[in-house]
Formats: sequence, C-alpha cells, structure tokens
Amino acid sequence: MEFKLPAIACAVVGGILLATAPCAQAETVSAMTPASVVTALKAQGYQASLGEDSSGDPLVTADIGGWRSQVVFYDCNEVTHGGCQSLQFSSSFHPERPFDAEKAVAFVNANRFGAVSVAADKSVTVSWDVITGSGIDTSVFAMVVKSYRMALDSIGSEVFPSSGHPQLASAAR
Repeated sequence: MEFKLPAIACAVVGGILLATAPCAQAETVSAMTPASVVTALKAQGYQASLGEDSSGDPLVTADIGGWRSQVVFYDCNEVTHGGCQSLQFSSSFHPERPFDAEKAVAFVNANRFGAVSVAADKSVTVSWDVITGSGIDTSVFAMVVKSYRMALDSIGSEVFPSSGHPQLASAAR
C-alpha cells in the first residue's frame, strides 16, 4: 500500500499540472500569425489593420503613438505568402528640418535594433526588425513596439519641431 499513495499523489499533481498548462502559457505574437500582430497592437491601444502588400504578403497598417506606420512581413513562403518568420516596423516621412548622415549614425548607435535611412529626396525612413519565428511573448512584443515608438518620438522631436508627427511619405519595404 505504501507505493500506491505516492503514485496516486503524483498522478493527481500531474493531472493538475496538465490541466492548467495551457492557462500558464503566455500569449505570443508571431509573423506566422499576422492577426496576432494586429491583436497585440490593439491590446496596447494602437490602431491597426491587416491587409497585404503588392506581392501578396501580409501587411499591417498602424498608428503607433500618432506615427503612421507599417508592419511588413518577411521570410514568407513565396507561393502561399504564409509562414512568415520576421517583421519590420517602418515609417517614412519628409522632415521639416534636415536629417543628415551624421544624425542617422547617431540614431543607429543609440537604437540597437533600429535603422534609419535618408533618401535623395530627403525623406527619412525608420525601421525596426524583429525575428518572431513561431512566436514571442506579448510582453516582449510590447517592449519592441515601445522602443520603436520612442525612436520615432526621438527623431520626430528633432525634425518636426512644430507639428511633432509627420505623415507617411511612402510604403517602405
């Protein structure tokens, strides 16, 4: 009889753990599931909608803290346009004040996951790349979005002294 009690206890505890395991798992955001990106952005209070780009890959348009942005999906299946592995947040705008290469380098040095480019027409594109694979925790995704927004706010305060927020100049891809 002594052996049955520990076995029963283990079975009960194991059953409880199995029954609660799905509840204990964190929600994830993945480029493989484009709707999860929209849901996560909306949960953070941002406007977001899902569509597709000119090649058929998913594309999210969003207003992130007053910045018109796109979330572009990469590493997608060329035929099905599904199974995407990564995302790129992107905003392009025409600044009121010049933003030169020296400022772009300073931005990159201060923003580890971001990139900025200045086109010949002086438009500025800020992008932020994220590999999601099968999924990242929503709290990690929230940090990504917050960092991206802070980067946009930083550049915005420098190049848009009067209005603070620009309009999207182009669909950066």
